[in-house]
Amino acid sequence: MVSLSDTLFDALVRAAEDDLVRFADPWSKTDELRQIQVGVEVAAEVLKGLAGLAQHAQASDQRLYCWWAL
Repeated sequence: MVSLSDTLFDALVRAAEDDLVRFADPWSKTDELRQIQVGVEVAAEVLKGLAGLAQHAQASDQRLYCWWAL
C-alpha cells in the first residue's frame, strides 16, 4: 500500500471537472486501459470519483492510499 503523492493528491483536489475530462482522454489511450477496453467516458468517471475521494479526504484531514498487487 502506498500513499498518493502530494502532487497527485493536490491535483485531484483542485481539478475542475473540465480538466478531469480532458485528462481522461490521453489516459484512456494508454496500453493498459486500451487492453481492457476502458474508454474516455469511463476514465473520466474514474477521475471524477478519485477527485471526490481526494476532496473528502482533504476535508477530513486524511490521505488517499493505493493498494498495489502484482
